[in-house]
Amino acid sequence: MNFDIALHIDLAIEDNDFVLNDSLSPRTLKKADVIGQDIKHRILESGLLVKLIGLRNKNGIAPILTDIELLTEQDDRIKPGTINVYRNDDGTLNITAQTRQYGSLQSGL
Repeated sequence: MNFDIALHIDLAIEDNDFVLNDSLSPRTLKKADVIGQDIKHRILESGLLVKLIGLRNKNGIAPILTDIELLTEQDDRIKPGTINVYRNDDGTLNITAQTRQYGSLQSGL
């Protein structure tokens, strides 16, 4: 029995609600997807995204992106120094990182 999988299982949440599968049961996430969801929720709860609203100046945006990187790096399941946060032209964020157990991770906000 592979116990690594049992360590990282969670219910999928989008827009503050459970995501249901075809049989109307809550969909589950595994491995790196769980870590990505946890990081996304940590960032949303931190209030850092609110600070980005309306900012267009790169000098104002860069420190907030750095704070998001530092917040993400606090997760022990992520390899330190592998986190990259990108702000897209449409204002959304992409986060990439390497997990300790499951390889690469990509999450969007």
